[in-house]
Amino acid sequence: MERITEQKQIILEAFKKGYHPTADELLAKIRKTHPDFSRATLYRNLAAFVEKGDIQKVCVKDSVDRYELGCDFHYHLVCENCGKIENINLPNPPKTPPRLMDYDVNSHELTFYGVCPKCKAKRK
Repeated sequence: MERITEQKQIILEAFKKGYHPTADELLAKIRKTHPDFSRATLYRNLAAFVEKGDIQKVCVKDSVDRYELGCDFHYHLVCENCGKIENINLPNPPKTPPRLMDYDVNSHELTFYGVCPKCKAKRK
């Protein structure tokens, strides 16, 4: 069983439900209470958490990677204007396309891009 170091605990506590921070956003939040927290420590631990599945990396086109705490499988909705990311749970997830049936598919991603209600209201 892997030991949870103080640094790992600090990183995990910086997350909250539905939060999709960049590494820099996480570091800024952590440094509010731990000013000497190292960028290298954050990146090393984020990579380890991603590898273990405790944290998911969320890749968004034309943006830096974001992260979220490990949770149930879901998709993402990204506002192309403000960058807000929301989790989307589909009641009937897409079926595996027949062409993939011979593959051992380990994972997949589906991200919706659009404009959030707040940004739409600002445009009017």
